[in-house]
Amino acid sequence: MEILYLVLRNMFPYKGYKLSVLENGNHILIGLKSRRKCGICPTCGKHCRNVETEYERTVRDLDLAQRQCYLLFKQKKLRCSCGYRGLEKLDFVSKSRRVTTRMETYVVSLAEKMSLKEVAEIVRLDWKTIKNINREYIRSLLPNILRLDIKRIAIDEIAIMKGHKYFTIIRDYDTGVAIKILFGRTYEETAKALASLGQEKLAKILYASLDMWDPYIRAIKEQCPNAELVFDKFHVVKKVNEALDSVRKKEFANAEPDERINMKHKRFVILKREENLNQKQKEELNMLMQSNEKLYKAYLLKEQVLSIFDDKTSTFAQIIERFDAWFSNILSNEMKEFYAVVDTIRHYFYGILNYFRYGMTNAIAEGFNTKVN
Repeated sequence: MEILYLVLRNMFPYKGYKLSVLENGNHILIGLKSRRKCGICPTCGKHCRNVETEYERTVRDLDLAQRQCYLLFKQKKLRCSCGYRGLEKLDFVSKSRRVTTRMETYVVSLAEKMSLKEVAEIVRLDWKTIKNINREYIRSLLPNILRLDIKRIAIDEIAIMKGHKYFTIIRDYDTGVAIKILFGRTYEETAKALASLGQEKLAKILYASLDMWDPYIRAIKEQCPNAELVFDKFHVVKKVNEALDSVRKKEFANAEPDERINMKHKRFVILKREENLNQKQKEELNMLMQSNEKLYKAYLLKEQVLSIFDDKTSTFAQIIERFDAWFSNILSNEMKEFYAVVDTIRHYFYGILNYFRYGMTNAIAEGFNTKVN
């Protein structure tokens, strides 16, 4: 009997319990009898002797000798001096669970390698039980949003299907954690998502990085009264590239056949930053620029504004002067394809300038969005 007890103690290392085998048929039932008259309060962690009653529980454990194994024990209901009233804390099983913690760990390890249906067949548990165990494990990996000290947020959308269907993702800028994910990108939907964070947390948000989307802007201004808006430079760059590409398309359409051959398959070279081109691409670009003056001017305008966003040494006043010079170059050269970009930048200039103050972009969110798409 001593050998059997030692084997059981090694297989079921639960301190404070006397072990016994109650059944040994198609399944094994291990009895656990507590040696303690007190229980551990899950709130304050102290031993509590004020036991109101005990509840008998049977939970599934890891299989033993290819037979299903169950644990039978009594769990104390406590009334602790700290104010807690409820079940005692047990190391080997969670509250209201029908399997032990080590069985849950085993299920999760299998779920990483196979489908939940296959896991259910192996461990001989209901599929819904497997799903709930895996869901709770995933939830445990997520950070507690209520504990995040959010000072800066980033808002961006993901296009999920044709027909302008979007998800909006609101992130803690400093940790990258998605604190809200909602379907749609309207003012009402965004404002409601922000409001759910609570006024106290919203008042602490000092900066918000976003694109120039008016519903987002309105929602943040109303819900985050202390937040400075920083418009993502990559959205500005995107509009500049679209203007340049519009020039390229028009010039290609009006070009002579020989010139078209020279312009063909050059879109990537034109839109790419000059500093990132290899020698062959630089030569191709130079030939193209020499043959088309308007396209050359449009290309220089693109490079000029991108160099402003790269500027880390100029003063804030000098940055504004550089933008004014860029606006003047567009108007003096009558680059009509860029007029809409000028209007957009001027309209949202306050938030674009904040990029140079605070250096925030949605680069992390854009990287995630690319993976999703």
